[in-house]
Amino acid sequence: MKKILLLILPIIFITGCSKQELITLEDKYYDNNTFITSTATEIDSYLENKESFILYTYNNYCTLKIPCEDIFESFMTNNNISILSIPFSEFKNTKLSKKIKYAPTVIIVDKGKVITSLNAESDNDLPKYQDIDEFTNWIKEYIVIDRGI
Repeated sequence: MKKILLLILPIIFITGCSKQELITLEDKYYDNNTFITSTATEIDSYLENKESFILYTYNNYCTLKIPCEDIFESFMTNNNISILSIPFSEFKNTKLSKKIKYAPTVIIVDKGKVITSLNAESDNDLPKYQDIDEFTNWIKEYIVIDRGI
């Protein structure tokens, strides 16, 4: 019995505590620091081509104390990374609209699949919309920021 436990415990420890592998975005999103305005057709094409990217969908009636665009622009400038952007009215025409129902939101896509997103309706996500460090730390949980090239 002890031998079985000695074999099983390390496996549980290794698999249960392993850190998620970080995503590397497509090269075109590094070494740049702007919003890249996109259409629904372009977003769907990126998904079909299994690209990895960050997407920001927005509306024009944000009521947050600090406009989240300011936070995202600071992130892009500080980290030299570009983020795709699309108005929510256009976003509704993408394949992602089945999963994301509210704006503003930021969506992390790896190889054409949504990995995570901020929830505009969540009190837990609000600090990520309002604080550059909170947003940056959230992104760093999923994405390689400094490729070291």
